[in-house]
This record gives sequence, C-alpha cells and structure tokens, in this order.
Amino acid sequence: DYSQIHLRIIASLSGDNKMMEAFKKGLDIHKFTASEINNVPIDKVTPQMRFAAKALNFGIIYGIGAKSFAESAGISREKARDFITEYLRDFSGIAKYMQDLKNKARDIGFTLTLFGRRRYIPEINSPNPMLRSQAERIAVNMPIQGLEADIIKKAMIKIDNWIQKEGLNGEVIMILQVHDELLFEIKENLVEKITPKIIKLMEGVIDLEVPITAEAKIGNNWGELKKYAGIA
Repeated sequence: DYSQIHLRIIASLSGDNKMMEAFKKGLDIHKFTASEINNVPIDKVTPQMRFAAKALNFGIIYGIGAKSFAESAGISREKARDFITEYLRDFSGIAKYMQDLKNKARDIGFTLTLFGRRRYIPEINSPNPMLRSQAERIAVNMPIQGLEADIIKKAMIKIDNWIQKEGLNGEVIMILQVHDELLFEIKENLVEKITPKIIKLMEGVIDLEVPITAEAKIGNNWGELKKYAGIA
C-alpha cells in the first residue's frame, strides 16, 4: 500500500513548504504536525498530541469542524477550535490551496484532479448555505482523493502490463484494490523477486513534489500480513 499518500498529495498540490520539508526529511508527519500546532519541540510531543494531530491531518480535507474534531480527538470543543485555527496558520499553504479550490469551483462550476478528471458541483453557488457548504467540501476533497484514486488505478494498469509482459500470469495475481492498497497472490518462491518490483512500479506512477512511497506486507492470508522483511 501507499504510505500516507493523501497527505503527500496535499503537501505537493498546495506547495506548503513546512509539510513538504517534513516529508522530504522522512519525519513522522503526525508528530511533526503536533509539534507545530502545540508549539513544542518534536521530541516533546506526547501520544495524545500526536493522536489529535493525526485526526486533524485526516480531517482537514473534509472541512472538519470543531465539534467533529473534538469528538474524534477526544478534546474539548474550545481546544479543537484553537487547534484548527493554529493548523491553518502554521500550514498556510494548505489553507490557501483549499480556499483557491473553492474559489475556482465557484468560477467554473466544477473541480478536477491533476490528471483532468472532473466533478461538476453547481451547488457551490447555491443560495442554500447547507448545499453550498457541502459543495465547498467536495471542491476541496475531490482533487485530493480523486488524485489518490487516479494514482492507484494507474498503478494497477502499470503492474498488470508488467505481469503480461513478463509472462507471469498465474504466478502473480492482482486480486483486490482497497483505497490505496493492492492485494496480490504470489507464488511463494517468487515473493523475494516480485515484491520489490511491484513497489517500484507503484512508486513510479507519478512524480510529485514529495516522495511517493509504498510498503509491502506478506502472509498466508489477508489477516496475517506482516511487514516484508526484504524491504529496508
């Protein structure tokens, strides 16, 4: 599966310098975020701080509000409001990017992914505040989650083409795609050879401003997967 791909997409598309630098340095992105919004050194970040930052990192593209964030992070609503304000201040590139997406969708009536796939959202200019708010969330969310979907589909095509080219039908079977994860059945004697190649193909689908990384796990069934020892 891809590692934290939607955050890597956000960092790249928004051009947010702080988040891009964190990924380029290989930092724990949730710990880094917690350090920024709590204004503490990264080695002073507590597990609770990291948990709250992770909830905010994953919720920000959905237009998460103080109430929802407070519930998911287990903090007060007042603290949740402060965290969201601080997040948008610290990661101002992301805040600007999200606002720009809304403004552009208002002008052209749709939002689109980096590869040009569109979603029309006429409700973004609705006089109804509820419909308008929902459309604004779509305007922000779709280019990010849509690109994530585009990337995994391109990876599937690339890997399938490679399987056909190498004559590995029956030896390597792509069974399932779930979000940013692909599930394969591979002959046991080929695992060491095939796994690094699949990872390389997945990572080579797109060049973004931050590295796109994939990780592998193996096991006799989906419930027993463990990190592949051959991956550094």
